[in-house]
Amino acid sequence: RRRDGGSSAAQNNPDKLKASNFPVSNLRIGTWECISRYEGDLVAKCYFAKHKLVWEVLDGGLKSKIEIQWSDITALKASYLEDEPGTLDIEVSRPPLFFRETNPQPRKHTLWQATSDFTGGQATICRRHFLQCPHGLLNRHYEKLIQCDPRLNLLSKKGFLSEASPLFDSKSAVFQDLDEQSSYAKHKKRGLMFSRS
Repeated sequence: RRRDGGSSAAQNNPDKLKASNFPVSNLRIGTWECISRYEGDLVAKCYFAKHKLVWEVLDGGLKSKIEIQWSDITALKASYLEDEPGTLDIEVSRPPLFFRETNPQPRKHTLWQATSDFTGGQATICRRHFLQCPHGLLNRHYEKLIQCDPRLNLLSKKGFLSEASPLFDSKSAVFQDLDEQSSYAKHKKRGLMFSRS
């Protein structure tokens, strides 16, 4: 009974849920596309305590990641039909944050440093992110996500609005980019590193 109670308490309090992750076959943002070639080189992560989604890419021995705050998600839609790959569409209100692994060491937490958009600028101007996952992997993680956040649960039932532009407003995107560059410069000057929890 205690186990059941603990599990129920964790579901009611997302801050106590452990982060989950699952492999991604294909990540597409605008005209930029990343296709998984081997296990572990493209992973989606959901941090329930930090309320963010992360797309993590391994390229040339170093990881890069895109961070999306739950509060920035304006639409989401998932499809995981039987015997078909799972797909996840997400629309965001502003460009995500970008990080690059630095000083990798075996058996130690990943250290992250803020970096520029590594998607050829597509994630800075495009609001929609598309993921395709191997069959049978998406549904459990997606259901867990929308059960933990009432707003995302509501958005999942609305789907995408056809009148919504696939691009950010040009002015807000420019200012957002300037803000991120300024923030990046400050982080770089201070030599701040980011550690995976």
